[in-house]
Amino acid sequence: MRIQIVLFVIFFVVLSGKNYAQEISNIGRIDSLITSVLQGHFDELRSEGYDSLVINVAKLDWEKGNYLKILIGNQAAKNSFKVFRNYNESSSFQGLVLTIDQFSIKIEYSRPYNKAFLGRNYIERRFDINLNGQFYFIRNDEVLRPIDIVSKFSDELLYGSIEDVEDSNYSFSKGRREDYTFWEKIYEPVLVIASVGVVVYLFFTQRT
Repeated sequence: MRIQIVLFVIFFVVLSGKNYAQEISNIGRIDSLITSVLQGHFDELRSEGYDSLVINVAKLDWEKGNYLKILIGNQAAKNSFKVFRNYNESSSFQGLVLTIDQFSIKIEYSRPYNKAFLGRNYIERRFDINLNGQFYFIRNDEVLRPIDIVSKFSDELLYGSIEDVEDSNYSFSKGRREDYTFWEKIYEPVLVIASVGVVVYLFFTQRT
């Protein structure tokens, strides 16, 4: 009986790398970075009496521009700014214009690595984000606050969760992968299957 318990413990350890925790999406990470930087600007501009905003993303492609207009527009509204789609929406518009000149994103995934016995279940997710622009006052074109976000950061993901953290609606949320080599793809499944086979064989032979 003792050896059966030991065998089950070994079997559990072999498969212990399987973890199904919910991961934060790539878009979620990007959202968090941009909004955390802009929040300080919104706080100060609101305290200075500004309450209306136009977001200009004409220099960006449609996908990135639309993403930023939605993200920043929602954040501005939460900070009690009235967001206009363009200057002509209100003939008396005298507020701020936020122009985004550049927005680039690079996401990479490392090769899988070990964190459990016989398991290569984790990867490093790396972000490289650049966003440049400025807030200016439309009445006199005075630049009030330049924006320069240059950020590189990384975190850890479950190897099998890449598809879950990418968003099919935004191509820039997809990263480049460093995957297993051919032999590494064969080695681990064979080793796990062999280990399970040995455990099952020993279990039934010990019972008899």
